[in-house]
Amino acid sequence: MYQNYIFDLYGTLIDIHTDEYSGNFFKKYAKWLRKQGFHFEWKQFYRLYTSIEREHREKAAQNSGYTKPEIQIEEVFQEVFAANGYEISDDQTAYLCASFRRISLIYLCLFPDTLACLEGLKNAGKKIYLLSNAQRSFTWQELELTGLIPYFDGILISSDEGCMKPDPAFYDRCCERYQLDKAQSVMIGNELKSDMAGAKAAGIDGFYINRVPVFHEESDPIYRYVSVKGSLLEVLAQTGVQR
Repeated sequence: MYQNYIFDLYGTLIDIHTDEYSGNFFKKYAKWLRKQGFHFEWKQFYRLYTSIEREHREKAAQNSGYTKPEIQIEEVFQEVFAANGYEISDDQTAYLCASFRRISLIYLCLFPDTLACLEGLKNAGKKIYLLSNAQRSFTWQELELTGLIPYFDGILISSDEGCMKPDPAFYDRCCERYQLDKAQSVMIGNELKSDMAGAKAAGIDGFYINRVPVFHEESDPIYRYVSVKGSLLEVLAQTGVQR
C-alpha cells in the first residue's frame, strides 16, 4: 500500500529519558567543564544557557517564516562560552554539546519492536526515512549508538532544516529532497500534536503509535491508523507488509 515509511525517533523508535534542566544536571555539567578547563559556576551556566536559548527561539519565531522554527544549539553554546570569555572552535563546540547530552542522559534504548519493524520493512523493499525534532550534535551520537543509521534511506533533523514538526514545511522538505509521492507515504509517530498533526497538514497519512497506558478514542481522528497498545509491529500488519 505504501512505499515510503517516515518515522519519528524519540518515543517511537528510541525510548529515552534525559535531565537537561535540573540543578543537579547543571552541577554535574559545570564540574565536568572545569575538568576541561572551562570555569563556570553552575547557576551562572544555567542562567546563560536558558536565557540565550530562549532568545534564539524568540528570534527564530519572529524572523524565520516557519510556523514552527528550529534553532542550532551550537550557536547557543558559542554565545554562552563567549559570555564567560571563552572563544571555542566548531570542533570544541560539537564536543561540548555532545557531552552536555551524554551527561544529561538517564537511559537510552531501542523499543523491543523497533528492529523487527524496520527489518520487516527493509525485507519488503520499502523505503524508510527519519523526520526528527532534534539537535544534530545531541542526536547523531545516539543514532550511531543504537545502530539505526543503516536502516534509513534518508534522515532529516530539525536543527539542520530550521523548522520542526508539526510545521508542514518539514514534511514537504523530506518529500521534495527524496522525491517521495505523498500518496505512497505514511508518517509513524507517538505524538498527536507533533507527528500526526503535522502529517495531516502536509497531506500525508498518519500512523499513531500510542505509547501511553491509556488510549482515548477520538471521534474525528487526525491519523489513519493507530496501534492502541503501542506496537510497531502493527505498522507492518495494518499496512499490509508481510513479515
